[in-house]
Order: sequence, then C-alpha cells, then structure tokens
Amino acid sequence: METSSSTHRSTVATLRTPSAAEGFRPAARDQGRRILRGRQHLIHAGEPVDQPWLVVAGVLKSYLLHADGEEQVLDFHLPGDIIGLDAMINGQATSSVLALDTCSVQPLDLQPPRADRRVDPTQTHRVIQAMHQEILRLTRRLHMAVESTDQRLAAYLLGFSEHQHRRGFSASELRLPMRRRDLALYLGLATETLSRAFTRLRKRGLLAVDNYDVRILDPDGLRKLAGCAAQLTWQPTDNPASDRSDATQ
Repeated sequence: METSSSTHRSTVATLRTPSAAEGFRPAARDQGRRILRGRQHLIHAGEPVDQPWLVVAGVLKSYLLHADGEEQVLDFHLPGDIIGLDAMINGQATSSVLALDTCSVQPLDLQPPRADRRVDPTQTHRVIQAMHQEILRLTRRLHMAVESTDQRLAAYLLGFSEHQHRRGFSASELRLPMRRRDLALYLGLATETLSRAFTRLRKRGLLAVDNYDVRILDPDGLRKLAGCAAQLTWQPTDNPASDRSDATQ
C-alpha cells in the first residue's frame, strides 16, 4: 500500500427541502455514462456543476487543494454513491473528484418535477441517503479530532467492510482501493503513522495485512477498539448492479 496521492473530499451535500430532492432522477439508461481512467478527474474544484453523478463501478476520491499546496482528502466514493450534489446548491464544485481506478459514472437528472411526470421514489431515496451520508461524514471528521490513530483506522475499516457486505462481497476479506497515502490524508495522519497503526492492529490479532489486501480476523475486537466511532461508519445507498474493481493505482 505505497502511495502517491491527490487529496479529496466528498462533495458537499447541503440539506434541501424534500421538493428539491424529488426532481432527482436518472438520465435514460446509459445516456451520458462516462468511463474514467485511473487518475482522471470527473470534476475540478470551482468548475460549474450542472448535474450529479451516480458511481456505477470503480472508486473515486474527492479532495481539496489548499493555497499552500497541501491536499485534504475528503471522501472515497464507492459504487452506489452520488457525487456532485453541489449542483443542487450553487451549481459550482466545491472540491475536485478523481478516479482511483477505471470507473463508470452515470449522470442523474435534476429537472424539477412536473404534474405530467412521475417522481421516481428510488432516486428520491438515494438523494436523501446521500445527504445523510454527508452529515455522517462531517460528524466523523469532528470525532476524528479526539480519536487515537488506531480508533480512526478501525472505524474506517469497519465502514468499508459494511459497504462490501451490502454489495454482496465478503465483510472480512477487503481489498482497499486507495493508496496508503490517500487513506492517511483522509484520516488526518502521516503515511508512516498509518503504517504503524496497521502494524499494531496486526500484532493485536485484529487484522492480517498484505499490501492492499486486509483480512479482518477479529471484528468484535475491531468494533471495541473503534468505540462510538463504529456507529458513524459509512452507510451506503442502495447501489446499482456494478462490477467489482480492484485498485491498481
């Protein structure tokens, strides 16, 4: 899990009234679908954003680049996530979004509802969950300030495990899609500090680690270590059929 990274952060999703979310619907099947290569941007910070995107396959990261050149990773976007909710707020991207591997994304329609058009309840549900996920992400960031390094790592791995399980994959056999430096930036740690945390969790018998591959040996022990942070882990949206995509970056 060596690294080189751009930082990222999940696109800000400010709460809107239910009527605003109800207009959210997928574009016609495959219409406008984009395939991104690894290290290719979907969105650049400051650009106009006229539609959100649904991640169909692959993994992306959102990040900020500060004036001093420091990167801040905000989030990792997995299949089923919605990116670009800035389009519902002010039409301008507040962060950049970069593909970590080959990705497929589907545009979502923001047209307002009309009397002659049915609202898709599935899409409304997805938008509400995406907004809820943003609240959880911000809450997690606040908790990280008072958590130990090991707690931060344990909570992230539990959230990733839950996501894998809901997609029908193993909850214990994980393949992390990001470089270690990207994960360290997301957790607010130095890369070397994160590496030592992996080593400590491995020595405690909680994990087996082989580069990008992580096996959870003691999920109860990991939850105990994470403490209350485990209650704020990632809660995925109902995802579309998607292909599993291993990290190569």
